Amino acid sequence: MAQIYVKKADGSREPLDYNKIRTALRKAGASNQLVDEIIDAIVPRIKNDMPTGEIYKMAYQELAQIRPGAAARFGLRNALLKLGPEGYPFETFIGALLKGRGYQTQLRQVLYGKCIQHEIDVIATRGEYNGHPPTKSIIECKFHNSIHYECHIQSALYSWARFLDIKERNPDITSCWLVTNTKFSTDVITYADCVGLKLLGWSFPKDESLQIRIEENKLYPITLIPSLNRRAFSILHEAGIITVKEFLAAREDYLEGLNLTRKEIAKYKHEAKLIMSSRG
Repeated sequence: MAQIYVKKADGSREPLDYNKIRTALRKAGASNQLVDEIIDAIVPRIKNDMPTGEIYKMAYQELAQIRPGAAARFGLRNALLKLGPEGYPFETFIGALLKGRGYQTQLRQVLYGKCIQHEIDVIATRGEYNGHPPTKSIIECKFHNSIHYECHIQSALYSWARFLDIKERNPDITSCWLVTNTKFSTDVITYADCVGLKLLGWSFPKDESLQIRIEENKLYPITLIPSLNRRAFSILHEAGIITVKEFLAAREDYLEGLNLTRKEIAKYKHEAKLIMSSRG
């Protein structure tokens, strides 16, 4: 059988790798048997030079017919994009993500450095943990509205310079993070490794990436709820609700008080439960 090539989002071509599709489906919660069924269903429809986005869309549609909750989880990367176009919801989400991992977090705080004052997206504090000393970190969040946009060296240089200025006046600040919903350029990774800047991106670091940190504790953004509209998203974000877990934990009378209808709440709750269910 002739090798099939696909077009990546950046326009380049590469050989079709079914293992990438299998991995994405498994991470969404599909069993090995279900993964095989989906792959068998889409293989006859894949053509040479087909965009990878179309192939994943076909896989998503097959998955949605059988496991709607798993299909929703399959769209995690796109759900992060839906946090935009402004960067504030992404900052809120990163704060919630770190809080779910044992940190105390503060959003959008002003800290004074030796030279000037700085508005910090997230401050994360954690006591002694698994033999590690207490930490207090400042976190710069760089949200991009396209998965094709890399986080470039200017962001890393800016983040580290602010850290150095702030640490002069706040010696309890121990580290600095640069977080993005996309990828880092090679220069950013090299520079960060050199100076000690911590990075967190969609697929970086390999074993501690943003994707892995979200999935390991099921700290999914509310934008993963399929029918959630922009109005409802804005209402929930204003109320400090940014994860599916937080939404499910919220009382219905409280949500009604935010000006959501009972019908909306019931539908969103149903979809949220499917997302959180291993059987979804």
